[in-house]
Amino acid sequence: MRLNKFIAETGFCSRRKADELINEGRVTVNKQEAIIGMDIKPEDVVRIDGERVKLNTRYEYYILNKPKRVLCSNEDKFGRKLAIDFIKSRARLFTYGRLDFMTEGLIIISNDGDIYNHVMHPRKKLYKSYIAKVSREIDDKDLEALQYGVVVDGKRTAPAKVKKIDKKELRIAIFEGRNRQIRKMLETLGYNVNSLKRIKVGELTLGHLKVGEYRALNEDEIKYLKNL
Repeated sequence: MRLNKFIAETGFCSRRKADELINEGRVTVNKQEAIIGMDIKPEDVVRIDGERVKLNTRYEYYILNKPKRVLCSNEDKFGRKLAIDFIKSRARLFTYGRLDFMTEGLIIISNDGDIYNHVMHPRKKLYKSYIAKVSREIDDKDLEALQYGVVVDGKRTAPAKVKKIDKKELRIAIFEGRNRQIRKMLETLGYNVNSLKRIKVGELTLGHLKVGEYRALNEDEIKYLKNL
């Protein structure tokens, strides 16, 4: 098995992050510094920052309705609330498909590092749907601009799927994952975003989860994620 795949399957991090750790010299195999692309055998001892990592045979998958002012990270030097803190589990959990600090809604949380590429990689073109409430009435020409793509940070966004819900409210779906992308897209068109909530990732939905509540994914949902 490739080393980066092994690390991902332990739930420690994604394959991409595992390669970064290997490049930084933080991974050893049988007390020897690891190299990118190496294969390992079942009896090999893998350590990250000196701590042994082993395959986790029981993966956990959750959906959380993340509140505002909650961080999608595994640590925070300022002591802010973390999304993983809401889940009652002893597993080493991570968030996939991050939401910014002030955005609420659907976040996937798991200890299966291999699903990172299924959820996050742009080539998957997995649409994430949001409800945005803005500061002024939405102009139809701006809906067309979002559908075409707008220039954010010097680069045009991929076409979005948009639907006007009310005068100052719209549903928008994108498959890219740039930092604060929807907020920046709307700000480019002259709108301040009063609230932003993610309601759907691919075919996964919040259902009846209230803010701060979570649930385990069912077998069909897990299979869907892994087959993306």
